[in-house]
Amino acid sequence: MSLIPSLGFIGAGKVAKIMAQGFISAGIIKANEIFASSIAETDLEHFRNMGCNATNDNKLVMKESKLVFLATQAKVFPQVFKEISPVVTRNHLLASIAAGVTLEQLQNSLPDQTRVVRMMLNSAVQFREGVTAAAYGKFTQDEDITLFHELMSSVGYCAEVKEDLMDLMTALTGGGPAYMYVVIDALADGAVRAGLNRQEAVKLVAQTAAGAAQMVIQSGKHIGELKDSVCTAGGSTIAGINALEDRGLRGALMRAIHDATDRAKEIRKNST
Repeated sequence: MSLIPSLGFIGAGKVAKIMAQGFISAGIIKANEIFASSIAETDLEHFRNMGCNATNDNKLVMKESKLVFLATQAKVFPQVFKEISPVVTRNHLLASIAAGVTLEQLQNSLPDQTRVVRMMLNSAVQFREGVTAAAYGKFTQDEDITLFHELMSSVGYCAEVKEDLMDLMTALTGGGPAYMYVVIDALADGAVRAGLNRQEAVKLVAQTAAGAAQMVIQSGKHIGELKDSVCTAGGSTIAGINALEDRGLRGALMRAIHDATDRAKEIRKNST
């Protein structure tokens, strides 16, 4: 049974597509209960191929869906808001995926007391292993928060955060997978250098990373304790840890979050 009767996407690009794939895979909603709009025919074709409803009409998406994801670029928001505002009602819940667009901007661009959510997610939602950070507008109701949390939890982990942390969420939640890809790629390179073939190296490293993540999530142990449990006295693992510390891996990753957060703030300020 579907969690919700229908949902919509205004904007049918990559992010909308992977979200729809995740929801359908989770059984939260059926493909024919999803409505998506775009001016790009290629994007609409992807949704049609999934069995979803695809259209060029943003108003139709609003009329058919009570929960609508605003999945367009921020620069086209003014045009979108102008078009959909006449059909936005107090029964709608609108969730914005655009980085840098604040709750205040959303509220001021839509009819009075519109219920809005500002969100950041990553691409792993398509495999139901994503992370979503959400900040809720002042007119959202308890049932809105419950519905949104259950929906996004079906495709990974969903956390409510204060809006002033959304720039950090852009850096961490949105950009985090890219940092992990770099780490996985580097470890695979090390394995290839030591004599392992590339394909097997990538599989082994990726699975090792996935297993380590599950140990952190499910064991309840401190990360330092988990690390120490692998490092025997005078062993090879602690030698590897020493090499990572000596070359500043920890500091580099911390700086990545810092610099990415600063850049997210710049983008937000330039969009206002």
